[in-house]
Amino acid sequence: MYANQQYRSGINAGSLAAAVAVNAGVIGALLLSAPVIEAIRQRTVLRVENIPLAPPPPEIIKPETPRTAAENSVVTPPERPDTSMAVTSTASSEFALPPLPLPPLPPIAPGGETATASEPPLPPVLVDARPDPRFARDMQPAYPAGERRAEREGMATVRITIGTDGRIVAAECVAATNEAFCRATRSQALAKWRFRPATRDGVAVETTREMTVRFQLES
Repeated sequence: MYANQQYRSGINAGSLAAAVAVNAGVIGALLLSAPVIEAIRQRTVLRVENIPLAPPPPEIIKPETPRTAAENSVVTPPERPDTSMAVTSTASSEFALPPLPLPPLPPIAPGGETATASEPPLPPVLVDARPDPRFARDMQPAYPAGERRAEREGMATVRITIGTDGRIVAAECVAATNEAFCRATRSQALAKWRFRPATRDGVAVETTREMTVRFQLES
């Protein structure tokens, strides 16, 4: 019984060793038979060649022309600014206005000096005399008593001279229905009438004018 066990143990060990050897051989054969792949690198060779440049053309030197004294003495006048103004239309017709004409030059005096045109004097500002509204109730003279009793109506026109203070400095009868109306109007003008005097450029002046007064009975 023990002999059989030892025999079995010996067979198993040998078989194991043989199997290991076979496997090792197979692995080794596989390793030896595997293809070897080598990477082949391509090298690019860059060749640099020096190409000579063409030489530049020779510079042509022009002979200098001697300048004369007259050319050296020439002075260029300064440029004057252009004062003309062109006016163009923005419409589609592209109409352009002609330049405006320059104003005429003033006349030359006999002595050679330029004469300046004098502006004409302005006309004076005149304001006529007018009755002072503060004394409007004193413009009508008193009705003559004889004419009232006779129930006669009439009128009187007087020429008066108005002073610079607005008072009447002179009065004369120009026309009247009768003498009574004339005297009453003249007396009232010299005593009571007041005016705002006429002015010439703001300065009071004497003026003469005619005034007509009507006498009417109250019904």
